[in-house]
Amino acid sequence: MRLRLVSGSILVAALLIVPDISLKTLPPPPETGSIPLAVDASQTTWESEPIPVEATVVGLSWGENEPPAAAWVRATNNGTDWGPWVELEAGQDHGPDGAEATRSVTGTDPVYVGKAEAVQFRVEGPTEGLEADYVETAGRNLNLIQKVQHFLKRLTFLRSNPAQAQPDQPAIVPRSEWGGDQCLNGAHPDRSYVDRIQLVFVHHTSVSAAANAYTADEVKDRIYAICAYHVNVRGWDDIGYNYVIDRFGTIYEGRGGGLDVQGAHTKGFNSYSAGVAFLGYYQDVPPSPEAQQAFESLATWILDVNHVDPLSTTTVVSLGSPKFEEGVSVTLSAIAGHRDTGITACPGNANYALLPTYRQAVASDPDPKIYGGWPTENPVTGFPDTGYDLAVFPFQFTEPMGWTFTITDADGTVLLDTNGQGSNGSVTWDGTFGGVAEPIGTYTANLVATPQSGVLVPRPATFTFHLGTYNPPFSDDDESVFEPDIITIYDAGITKGCGPNRYCPSATVTRGEMALFLTRLWSLSAFAPEPGTDAGFTDISAKSPEMQKAINQIAELGITSGVAPYRYGPEQPVTRWQMALFLTRLWSDAGFALPVASTNAFLDISTFPPDVQLAINELASLGITSGTGPGTYDPSGVVTRGQMAAFLARMMNGLGWGSVVS
Repeated sequence: MRLRLVSGSILVAALLIVPDISLKTLPPPPETGSIPLAVDASQTTWESEPIPVEATVVGLSWGENEPPAAAWVRATNNGTDWGPWVELEAGQDHGPDGAEATRSVTGTDPVYVGKAEAVQFRVEGPTEGLEADYVETAGRNLNLIQKVQHFLKRLTFLRSNPAQAQPDQPAIVPRSEWGGDQCLNGAHPDRSYVDRIQLVFVHHTSVSAAANAYTADEVKDRIYAICAYHVNVRGWDDIGYNYVIDRFGTIYEGRGGGLDVQGAHTKGFNSYSAGVAFLGYYQDVPPSPEAQQAFESLATWILDVNHVDPLSTTTVVSLGSPKFEEGVSVTLSAIAGHRDTGITACPGNANYALLPTYRQAVASDPDPKIYGGWPTENPVTGFPDTGYDLAVFPFQFTEPMGWTFTITDADGTVLLDTNGQGSNGSVTWDGTFGGVAEPIGTYTANLVATPQSGVLVPRPATFTFHLGTYNPPFSDDDESVFEPDIITIYDAGITKGCGPNRYCPSATVTRGEMALFLTRLWSLSAFAPEPGTDAGFTDISAKSPEMQKAINQIAELGITSGVAPYRYGPEQPVTRWQMALFLTRLWSDAGFALPVASTNAFLDISTFPPDVQLAINELASLGITSGTGPGTYDPSGVVTRGQMAAFLARMMNGLGWGSVVS
C-alpha cells in the first residue's frame, strides 16, 4: 500500500508543478495467448470445456490442419451467466497479400467478448490442432508496478502540432487515440503502398448482431482489440482495415502509414484498394444514418484524391483469393463489397444493399472533380532505341472545364505541355522530347482544370508512371535466369502471372497452384484429361471451381493422393521432391517412356523413399534438372515460381508439346 500512495503522490505533484503536462490516450499493452482445445473425435459437433481466461476478443486457429466446418463461441463475465453462441467467420477472405501473407496464420476473424472471464467453443467436425486464441486489452493482469509504468507512459508535454488535412477531408480520429502503435508491440513493419487506389471495399467487423450494442466509450477498445488480434494472433503487420466507422458516425484511422498504405482487408485485391469497415454486424439491419453519412464523406474524399468516378467500374487482376484464382481479371465497382471478391457474407446483406446508394451519394457531391488522368498502360512498354508504345492519358470532368496537361521528368523538366477545353479529353505521348526518345525511368503527369462557371477548382490530378521498364509480359523477371522459361509457359497459357505485369519468380508455389499448372500443361497435349470426379478432399471447397477441378483431375490421374486422408493441402508449399514425383507421373500418364536411372545423380536424396529417388534421377536423366549445386538436389527445398517455370518449360520441350503452342 505504501508504494501505491507514494507513487500516486509523486504523479499528482508532477502534474501540479508542471501544468504543461497532459495524459495521452494510451491503452494498456495487450496480452495474447493460445490454448489447445481437446478434440472429441467421437462427435460430429462437440463443445469444449469452459476455458477460464480473461479476454477481450477471441478466435480459433488451426495451423496447417484442416479448418473446422463450422465453429461458435460464447462467453461469460461472471462465470455463471453465458452469452449467446456466436458463429465464427472461418474464411480466409480477410487477409494480406505479398510478403505479409507468408507470415499470416490461418484462423478465424475475432469475436469481441468484452471483459470475459471464461469462454467456450462449439465445433463441427473432429478437427485436429485447434487452438483457442485470445487477446486481453483492459490491463486486468497488470501488476502494480506495470500499472505505474503504464501511467508514466501516458504523460506528454502539450506541444502537439497536428498535420493540416485537405479542406474536404472529413474529421478522422488518428490511430494514436485508440492505441494503434501500442498494438504493434514495438514492431516497425515494412509498409507496402498502393500505386493507385482504384476502388473502396466496404466491410463489417463482426458476425453477431450483439456486436452493435456498444457505447461511444467502448469504441476505441474494440478497434484496439481487433488490431491486437490481427497482429498478435493472425501475424499481420497491423490492423487490416484502412479506416473504421462506428455507429455514431465517427471515422477512425486504421492501418498506419497514410491513405495509400496497403491494408489486409480483401485478400487478393489489397494492392488496388482502400478498406473501410463499419464497426458491428450489418446482415439484418443497416448501419445507422450517422455511419452511412460518415462513409459517404470518407469515400468522397478517398475517390476524389485518386480521381475515381464513384459510378465507374475498374478491371483488376486477382492476386489470389478464395473466390478468384491468381491471375484472373475481375471487374468491380468503384465502391464494392467484400463479398464481391471473396466467399463471405461481409459487409452484411443490409449494408451490401446500400452500395448503390453510397455510389449515388458520392457522385452527387457538388464540388467540381477530375476523373482519370493516369496512363492506360503502366509501365509503358518499349525501349529508347526501338521506340515506346504510345502512352494514352484519358480523363473527364464533372462539368465543362479548361485544362492544362503536362509531363515532367525526375528533374522537373517539362517534356509535354498541352491544353484544351470541354467535359473530357485525352492526351498521348510517344516518349520523346525534341524528337529524341527519353530514357527509361519514372515520369509525372499533371492535370489542372478550371470550370467555365463557378469559383471552385477541382483537385489537380497528379500521377507518376514508368516508361519502358520491362520486357513484356512481366516487369519483375528481367535479368532473371528463368525469364525465357517464364515467357515460354506464359505463351502456352500455363500462367497468367501473379498480378498486373508481374510474375513473382521468387514466390513459393502452393500445391493448389501446382495442380493448375499441371492440368494446363496436360491440356496442351492430345490426351487432355477428363473433368475428373470428386476425389473426396474436404479442404478444397473454399477454392475456385477451376482449382477444385484441377485438383480432382490430378488425383484421378494418380499424380497425387493428397497429404492425408481426405486432405489435399492446397495452401502447402510444393517441395522439390514432390515436384519430381508430379512431373514424372504426368510424363508417364502422357504415354512417354521414362529413362532408366539406376544410380543416384545426387548425394542428398539417399534417405528418401525409392520412388522419390527414382523420380529425381529420371528428371536428371531427362535434362529437366541438374540440381542446386555439385551433387545436391535439395529435395526438401520449396519450389519457387521461377524454378517451376524452368521445370515446366523443359518438360514441354521433352514431350514435344512446344509446337502446340508456338
